[in-house]
Amino acid sequence: LRRGEEEEGEEEEGKAAAGDAKDGGNRRKTADDKGDKPSRAKRQEEEAEPIPETPASLYALAAKLVGAGVVELDALYAHLSPSDDVAVERHVAGVETRLNAAKRIGAVNLLAKADDSKAESSAPDPYTVAITPPNDPRDQKLGLLRGFLAVGDVDGATAMIGRLKNLGLDPAEDPEVQRALCETLKATIAECYGLAAPAGAKAAVEARGDTAGMEAPDAKGALMPDEAFERLRLLGPYVASDVVLHTRLVRCVRHHMIAASLAGDKEAAAKGEEAMGSSLVPTLGLLHANPGAVFETWSVLELLPVTTRFRLYSEWKSSFERDPGSALETRRPQFAAAKRVAEQETMKVMRRLSKENVKEFGRKLAKSAHGNPLAVMSSIAVQIEAYTNMIAPVCDAFKYLTPLGYDVLTFVIIEKLAEGREKLKDDGQNVSLWLSALATFCGHLAKKYSAIELSALLQYLVNTLKDNQSLDLLVLKELITRMTGKESIEDMSDAQVEAMAGGETLRSEAINFNNDMTPKARAKGVARLKEALQKGTLGGDPLTVPLLVLIAQTRHAIIFKTDSKHLKLVSQLYDGCQETFFHYCDFLEQAFDDQEYAATVPSLKALVHDYGLEPGVAFHIYRPVLRHLKPRPTPSKDKSVDECNESVALDIGGVKMTWKELLETVRGMLPEETWADISPELYLAFWSLTLYDLYVPRARYEAEVDKCRAALDVLDNQRDSGTRDEQAKRKKEKDRLKDLIDKLQKELDAQERAVAARTKRLMIEKDQYLVDLPNHGNTVGRLVEQCVFPRCVFSHADAMYCARFVERLHLLDTPYFATVQHYNLTLTVVAQLVFSCTEYEAGRLGKFLNETLTQLSVWKGDEATYEKECTAVSGFNMKFADPSSKKVSYEEFVKLVYKWHLRIAKSFLSCLEGDNYLEIRNSLMVLTKVVKVFPAISRIGAHILRKVEKIKENDERGDLKTMAARYLAMLQREKPRWKADNHFNPYLPPDPKEKEKEERERKAKEEAASKGGGGSKRGRGGDGKGGKDASLNADAQEFTPGKDNAKKEEKKKDERSDRNVRGGSSKTSDASNKKDDVGSKGSGGGGGGGRGGDRDRNTRDVRGGSKDPVDNKGADNKRRRDDERGEDNGDNKRPRKSEDVSRGGGGGGRGRG
Repeated sequence: LRRGEEEEGEEEEGKAAAGDAKDGGNRRKTADDKGDKPSRAKRQEEEAEPIPETPASLYALAAKLVGAGVVELDALYAHLSPSDDVAVERHVAGVETRLNAAKRIGAVNLLAKADDSKAESSAPDPYTVAITPPNDPRDQKLGLLRGFLAVGDVDGATAMIGRLKNLGLDPAEDPEVQRALCETLKATIAECYGLAAPAGAKAAVEARGDTAGMEAPDAKGALMPDEAFERLRLLGPYVASDVVLHTRLVRCVRHHMIAASLAGDKEAAAKGEEAMGSSLVPTLGLLHANPGAVFETWSVLELLPVTTRFRLYSEWKSSFERDPGSALETRRPQFAAAKRVAEQETMKVMRRLSKENVKEFGRKLAKSAHGNPLAVMSSIAVQIEAYTNMIAPVCDAFKYLTPLGYDVLTFVIIEKLAEGREKLKDDGQNVSLWLSALATFCGHLAKKYSAIELSALLQYLVNTLKDNQSLDLLVLKELITRMTGKESIEDMSDAQVEAMAGGETLRSEAINFNNDMTPKARAKGVARLKEALQKGTLGGDPLTVPLLVLIAQTRHAIIFKTDSKHLKLVSQLYDGCQETFFHYCDFLEQAFDDQEYAATVPSLKALVHDYGLEPGVAFHIYRPVLRHLKPRPTPSKDKSVDECNESVALDIGGVKMTWKELLETVRGMLPEETWADISPELYLAFWSLTLYDLYVPRARYEAEVDKCRAALDVLDNQRDSGTRDEQAKRKKEKDRLKDLIDKLQKELDAQERAVAARTKRLMIEKDQYLVDLPNHGNTVGRLVEQCVFPRCVFSHADAMYCARFVERLHLLDTPYFATVQHYNLTLTVVAQLVFSCTEYEAGRLGKFLNETLTQLSVWKGDEATYEKECTAVSGFNMKFADPSSKKVSYEEFVKLVYKWHLRIAKSFLSCLEGDNYLEIRNSLMVLTKVVKVFPAISRIGAHILRKVEKIKENDERGDLKTMAARYLAMLQREKPRWKADNHFNPYLPPDPKEKEKEERERKAKEEAASKGGGGSKRGRGGDGKGGKDASLNADAQEFTPGKDNAKKEEKKKDERSDRNVRGGSSKTSDASNKKDDVGSKGSGGGGGGGRGGDRDRNTRDVRGGSKDPVDNKGADNKRRRDDERGEDNGDNKRPRKSEDVSRGGGGGGRGRG
């Protein structure tokens, strides 16, 4: 009561004093001056006279009275100063001031004047302001809390701290409160720490005895008392004020977690996790680079699952953030100051870090990261996203980090990836630079440091794939590339594609020829990634199969579930997913042996029916298992088909399957009507084999061996030069090269044996592929639809495999396989698939087309080879269903190849003339791949050349202009190899223009010879006088090139070229105008007079029909009208000069008209 009367008297005196000050004109500024209406409690505090400081003994007396029950805490609390509202306002204002000071740490005022330097130097240090808690001696509530702790009344102190925390205050920030709580906590855990103390410690000897104290603590652990957790909760992260206590608490909590884990006590484990998250882990931020405390803390964290650790890191981060939803926002400015200091130190290091000073600045970076790894790693991640050239030096500098630093780094990377930022650029078609930089950063870290938590990163990728987000697969691609040393190259050379048919050593040398990873490092990276996949994150759940299946499902879902109107983006996402899928499958095949692989991956039936994968994708996953297929017994009189099907087909890694079960699984993949055209045996054989089984790249093996021997010769020449270290390196390199040569030779021998065995096996099985089918007419079409086209766009090796498989079926003389029909259908349809392909698929389709045209050119170029490989097999029968029918002659085959080239030309010219981006881009991709074999005819090449030049000059899309320029350069290089129609197809009637040209050249040579080698005349430039050379006429007028002359010359050149293409086509291509059905008898020889010649519509369009891609203008229209009149009235109209042979009565050609 007396206290209340005193407060009232002081209030009246304060009001009087305020009134006097107002009258005197010296009224101090209050919140009213700012336009805000202060609270009544605020006005009372501001207007009242200062309260004298309360003696500490009075607080102790009050605490004892409350503890004895003489005075109720609630009754006493109501009379303590300041009031709750005023205390909260003061606290908020003080925290804001300290947070603002924390923001100024390390800041430089560029606008400050030189005269202000003294004022700034006299200003208080922002860091000191930020970390210094308020110390108001008149705060009676805080004084009573000190009194409770001074008399040892922990219950009263707990109740008082609870009241203040509910107001949003932070009483544990007071240094006296911290010291008292630390002393209390030390006494509480003394007994527990004696059991957990390391061997030889004083506490261990006192608690466990002289003998046991010198030994390691009990591995079973010991539980901490509940009182210790309660008092630690009161102290919070301010246990940092006593580093010894922090170390003891961490060791006790570790033994507590071990004991709780062994006992299966989840409640006790939860208490340990709460203690780490609320107190012991955040304490590191206030310890200022104490690696000992960091390692002690990590000894507890490593016992927890990665998900729990990351949750604790997230709670730790919230103590640094000004998050409106966080209760820690206005309570702990010390953490904001520590974060700011760590960020400033990190930025100083990053500005100076380079490859040359990694050791010096790497240690400084690690020192900053010891206490505040979250702040440091977040700052580094931001820098990496902006400056990719910092990835290598930063990764090198991380070698001084602690295990906790690596774990926090993984958490920061995953958090950055999952922030919800836009992962595409503003154009909506390309991946953002920050995502690409983080993916590369992840790959470098995973390769260099085993402490990176790969399982967490892989679990994040699995979660994103479940949400149909495929952009993050870029991270997985980088992980596999960096850790295994196997790069995924799309734009491979022909030599590299051919090397893909070889063994593991040849493929590695061809693809990764500049990779500096040693085999030991590569094996180590593969093992680490495999372990991370098998371990998983959620209690040991493996991620190998979920990640595999999700990638395959995402590959199919991208087309339908991508929310973008840009086909280019959809194409890029699909290509990226396809590339990552193949890369991941290659890694699994490398990491697991055959037994493990068979036991790990789902069955073929589960992949198709349970997971909904496409048959081709399922076969690609299961192909390493199908490699161990046992030969199927051949049915005979003594053994029926059913008995053969009951034999074992697979028995590996716990997978056992009969031929009957396997063939039933294959039948269930496609509709039942499919099996009327092809057999399950052929379908299984096609999808189960690889290029390694059909083709031996002997040339590539020899080239790699020669390269190694050349390198050895260079090293031998340098044998005696250099220092001792250099000589040791050369010796090591020589040993590696010798070992590589030995591996390549052994690999070559093994593959030759494997291909021979596979060929022998196919020779036996081929008779079962197509013999018993009810419908042979659609066999080729079904094979192309279900096998060739789906697989040829998988990869470059698969494209080459499809061409080789068809060639192998032909050379083995497979019954009822029509080779000519296959090539006719493939080359007719292949150009129509261009629009439906992605960019990478177009390149692979081009590779398949290149292999096909190359094989056709081999047969066309040598009649003896054709007679040996084609005439003797049933695939070149006129009627494929009749084995005794007539064979396609060499002359007819040449005409067919000529017609196929015209068809392909028409299709691609049509695509190049359009405006669709995908058509033009994919056409250029395919044409780039086949440039060595197509175009092979001069007039077709001239057409394509003009169309591509038009794209290069007029198209506004930069990537198309670049592709067109590249293709033009390739065309110009191949142009000398092009042939005229009559040279490509010698069975065509002679071209009159070519005949006239040859006649002029012959006469010129004769005249030159008759004049004694004085030189030949050039065109019409000779004057016919003596032996005088017109090209050396001194009196000739000087020629000055100009724009008009150039345009006229170009126009004349185009007109001549168009006449050659169109006119020549209408006269010289009649011999090739036969029907598509190769079973028709005879072939159009010289194309007789009148309309009677057989003409194919597609060929007629290319030669000058209504769909001719060349503009019909000027003299060409007149020429065509003259040609038509000449055909309509063949016997009544006199043919023009030089056309009598080609349009004469009948059979003027060299064919069998």
